[in-house]
Amino acid sequence: MQHLAVTGRIGSGKSFICNIFEEDFHIPVFYSDKEAKKCYDEPDIKEAVCQAFGTQILHPDGSFNWQAIGEMVFRDNSRLKQLNTIIHPRVMANYQVWKTRQQAPYTLFESAILYEQHLESLFDAVIYIQCPTEVVMERVRQRNGWDNETVTRRLQQQQLQDNCAEKADFLILHDSQSPLAESKQRLLPQLLRIHRQLASN
Repeated sequence: MQHLAVTGRIGSGKSFICNIFEEDFHIPVFYSDKEAKKCYDEPDIKEAVCQAFGTQILHPDGSFNWQAIGEMVFRDNSRLKQLNTIIHPRVMANYQVWKTRQQAPYTLFESAILYEQHLESLFDAVIYIQCPTEVVMERVRQRNGWDNETVTRRLQQQQLQDNCAEKADFLILHDSQSPLAESKQRLLPQLLRIHRQLASN
């Protein structure tokens, strides 16, 4: 069984594309961002995050205030790295357990910060999703309701280099701004080509 990573900038369509692999090709997908949020509920992780960032990141009911956390870490790269240092070792430990339980020709690990965390060497191959900056910005503005400044700052914080596509083993171009059903039909030939190659190995 091969284990691949899927990465790309915010708004590039990572989750959308992984969902197609999952639903149409029945490939197991580990969504690292979703798994990271689950980790926050673990008592030792919650304690470490509160010690690092203060209890002001909590709502009165004790749950995490995601907006406050986002504003804090995406304005200060050192704080973002500090948070990743707490969360991502647990995410990766959970992933190692998860992948041993899968039965499929290959698995996918979805992550926006694969290269920033230097995780690429842990995988047999990397799929990179290419998307023009103007399309990414429009998607994120519509999805999150952010202004241009916020979107630009988030893109800069990801620190994705121009040569990320060159490092990847597979490329997927997702530049459509069409409705999801139409976008899926445009993507399927690319995804099917990759799936057939991986499933035949």
